[in-house]
Amino acid sequence: MVEESTLQGPPVAEGLRQVGALFQPFSPGYADNPALAFYQAAHREAPVAYSEAFSAYLVVGHAELTQVLREPVGFSSAHILDLPPDLPPEVTAELKRGIYQMPPALFNNDPPGHTRARALFSKAFTTARVASLEPTIARAAEALVRAMDTGRGPVDLMQALAFPLPLQIIAALVGIPLEDAPLLRACQDERMRLYDPALDTARKVEAARRSVDYERYLADLIERRRAEPADDLITALIGARLDGEAPLSVEEMISHLIVLFFAGYETVASLIGSLVLRLLEAPALWDAIGSDTALLQAAMEEALRIDAPVQMEPRRATAPAVVGGVEIPAGATAFAFFGAANHDPAVFPDPQRFDVSRPVGGPRARHLGFGWGVHTCIGAALARIEVRCAVQALRAAFPGLRLAAAARPSYAPSLFFRKPTAVPVTLGAA
Repeated sequence: MVEESTLQGPPVAEGLRQVGALFQPFSPGYADNPALAFYQAAHREAPVAYSEAFSAYLVVGHAELTQVLREPVGFSSAHILDLPPDLPPEVTAELKRGIYQMPPALFNNDPPGHTRARALFSKAFTTARVASLEPTIARAAEALVRAMDTGRGPVDLMQALAFPLPLQIIAALVGIPLEDAPLLRACQDERMRLYDPALDTARKVEAARRSVDYERYLADLIERRRAEPADDLITALIGARLDGEAPLSVEEMISHLIVLFFAGYETVASLIGSLVLRLLEAPALWDAIGSDTALLQAAMEEALRIDAPVQMEPRRATAPAVVGGVEIPAGATAFAFFGAANHDPAVFPDPQRFDVSRPVGGPRARHLGFGWGVHTCIGAALARIEVRCAVQALRAAFPGLRLAAAARPSYAPSLFFRKPTAVPVTLGAA
């Protein structure tokens, strides 16, 4: 993040700082309900606030965030994956054995480079190809549901279904052997720990080591695909060309793969867990869904709004800007808060209510659960199919599914994401 002292701009108003101080993403109370902890006050008092802890402007209003997303060069994503600059030297030394800062790829890129990258990946996410995956996804979901044990008390849906399903699908799409996928998920989760300011140095050194091991695994897999091409994204990246430009470097391909693999399972798993949790909190709604695909689709969109899997992404102002009446100086970090904008009462009345009858079309009712603008999630259509197949398989097998009475669902503290750590359920009669 950019330190405040380096910025050239007006002083930040005290009211913006007071609201920004409520943003405490690593506290349990915030993780349980960020709307109560932060969003409601921000919408009342400062739709653009300021966090001294993160030296960042917090853009939470729907209109204000839409303005930021409409300007992908003015609010740059180029350094969105950069590791914190204040990591201990022993952690940095470990990281420099691999790729210390990820080169521009799909996620951490601005036009025109982003335009090139998205054109490459669009070939892998065509409507026809995504639709062709639905039977495979449905079979995988049904197999995972059949494997659930009905005789041993509560089942954690996150571990039994929400994580394994998208992990299988993205591994196949990318070209990662299925048996390696859980290990790579663990390694990638280790990389995310490097953003946690509370993590001690020894633990960050271990996280850095595993992150570098992950990069080396991908580099080896790329070389294997050069020798033995396959019908997967790794092979497509190796052969990708646009307008006679040079092929992607190994480092660029690794950056692409890390982002896609993570986004391909983390956000989908989060949405499956959050959606099922919301449905089971209103058992009549779970009972009503049955084979009603339209109702399930509406519930999915509402879950994307109220529990956006990606809560926030950082941006960097490349020029001075005024957003919501607040002057943001060049060089400043702005946190683009999708999760907060989805709770803006000016757009979504009674925003904390899970309401499957909300309109979902038009700019006045557009949730930002998959982002918006040039960085709209490229895998959104695939994610929706995976979530639908997961819930349909679960509902067909266990219509009497209920939240476990003695267990409390919880969310993981995170700077970027909203993810249930566990969704304990009793399966009922199969």
